Amino acid sequence: MAGAGRVRMVGRVGDDEYGRHLRADLTAAGVDVAGVLVDPTEPSGTALILVDAAGENMIAVSPGANGAVDDNDVARAAADLRAGDVVVCQLEVPLPAVRALATATRAAGARLVCNAAPAATLDAEVLAALDVLVVNETEAQVVLGAVVPTPTGAAAAACRAGCAVVVTLGAEGAVYADSDGRSGHCPAPIVDAVDTVGAGDAFVGALAVALAAGAALPDAVAAGVAAGSHAVTQVGARTAPHAATAYLPATPSTEGS
Repeated sequence: MAGAGRVRMVGRVGDDEYGRHLRADLTAAGVDVAGVLVDPTEPSGTALILVDAAGENMIAVSPGANGAVDDNDVARAAADLRAGDVVVCQLEVPLPAVRALATATRAAGARLVCNAAPAATLDAEVLAALDVLVVNETEAQVVLGAVVPTPTGAAAAACRAGCAVVVTLGAEGAVYADSDGRSGHCPAPIVDAVDTVGAGDAFVGALAVALAAGAALPDAVAAGVAAGSHAVTQVGARTAPHAATAYLPATPSTEGS
């Protein structure tokens, strides 16, 4: 759950050195880790990441303890939800937990941003319960069938899904549309990309913080594009400074484009 100035992490790590290190790192960064449980039987999740000479990456993920996140974890997290909170989820936890989270978030009057990665099919009920779905072009094929990487394509996808849709396009920025069909394209600045690992996470984090601060979707997407563009200029996903608040729009707009 993220708010302007307050971030809480929910999930699981293993009872191992990786888990202890991850919790300590998050705490040092000011993240509330009370919702990160230590699983006594499963190891901490890991990822094998390959980066080529152009900075592009290929990632293989082993969810580990996050694969054991269940409805009880969701219920504990949802107990603290308040209207106006912004919740960010992804698909490295089981889909039943995501479905339960969508229901709980809607009941609390909070907003749910789903970064559908790794890509998986989401049923119509879950999609309609989301506020914002964030996918890249490859994930869009799996989650939404197909999305032409244009504002028109995003608008059509948003109308079908019943939620706002944001499609990230790497160096081309992102296209977006709300469920009413208002759409646009936010181009990315030209940067010297050295490592794209973590760019999507930086994008989603900045977008969520901007939404929590009251930004409309176009400005939130612009914040995400700026953060993601900055992230690719540095090596590493955890050590590079990806402070999302640095990319909040100075004057959030009040309507989509």
